[in-house]
Amino acid sequence: MKKTPLNEQHKSLGARMVEYAGWEMPVQYEGIAAETIAVRESCGIFDVSHMGEVYVSGESAGDFLNWLLSRKVTGKERDQITYAIMCYEDGGVVDDLLVYTFADYYLLVVNAANKDKDLLHMQESLAAFTARFPETAGQTVIEDWSDRYAQIAIQGPDSLDNILKVKALLGLTADQEQVLRSLKRYRNLELSSDSKPPMFISSTGYTGEKGFEIYASDAKIRELWDALLEAGCVPCGLGSRDALRLEAGMPLYGHEMSAEINPLDADMDFFVKFDREFQGDAMQGKKTRKIVRLIAQGRQIPREGYPVFHGDEEAGYVTSGTYSPTLQKGIANALVRADLPEDEKELAVEIRNKQIMFDVVEKFLG
Repeated sequence: MKKTPLNEQHKSLGARMVEYAGWEMPVQYEGIAAETIAVRESCGIFDVSHMGEVYVSGESAGDFLNWLLSRKVTGKERDQITYAIMCYEDGGVVDDLLVYTFADYYLLVVNAANKDKDLLHMQESLAAFTARFPETAGQTVIEDWSDRYAQIAIQGPDSLDNILKVKALLGLTADQEQVLRSLKRYRNLELSSDSKPPMFISSTGYTGEKGFEIYASDAKIRELWDALLEAGCVPCGLGSRDALRLEAGMPLYGHEMSAEINPLDADMDFFVKFDREFQGDAMQGKKTRKIVRLIAQGRQIPREGYPVFHGDEEAGYVTSGTYSPTLQKGIANALVRADLPEDEKELAVEIRNKQIMFDVVEKFLG
């Protein structure tokens, strides 16, 4: 198994380690519930160094990514981050990802389990793009930069205060501190542009809380991890990260979207723009399913794969399900038929051969 630069720190803190996407990662420290509440009420810190980073540059890099992804990446300000979906020709999902725009290249942050598959798909798609647009396709370079970066995520209402306690380690200037204090979601701040790749902070989040991500070298991330723990951040593992993202209603590749579940079925229409030709635009008009959010009326906990019923008819299945420490209830995302009534108040989930009623809600939090 691969190990992140923080592997020894996790073990010294007593983390329970598991295999995830080929990496040895912490699933929990004190416990999933305690770590989830820490993020909701104060601040948690996650090791996300297993994520993949892909460098794309060249005279046609922007045009290629516009064709490859569900949203355009060109025409953005340099500090903007684009969340987009990479699709197969039929609209099935290869991966969802973030696109960072730098002075003369793009950096794509992809899911750890998909990185190698993504790189292969991108290389194959570049050949298809060149053949499709021979008059405009120029040189485009695609490289795996995953070994150049480690990454930590600091999440929760106290995240900014804790980061500012370690601003000397980050080398924040007075001007950069002011930018960081007002940094909007899906924006980033380069901390050092004299190195390639630069160290930078972004605000994308995957928990529903205010938060930041820091991308830096292995050595710098180790320093920052220890200093942020000292500053008051609570170490958190993959278990609480999954609970937090589900409470926030956020999708996860392989669950709410996949090669078999296109973005429209996953209710991610906002992130798909049909204003130009792109790989996967064949999905247009092919929405047959939708995602609904379910919350337990009792003490039952729904799990992935459980059947969902509308009356006597099976209407879909649970894509993600868990116990919500914040709500103290079982919650789930479920993929169901698109023709179910929009005002449906209840659906049944089959749990241990019994149909248990769940409330249908617009969102879990707020």
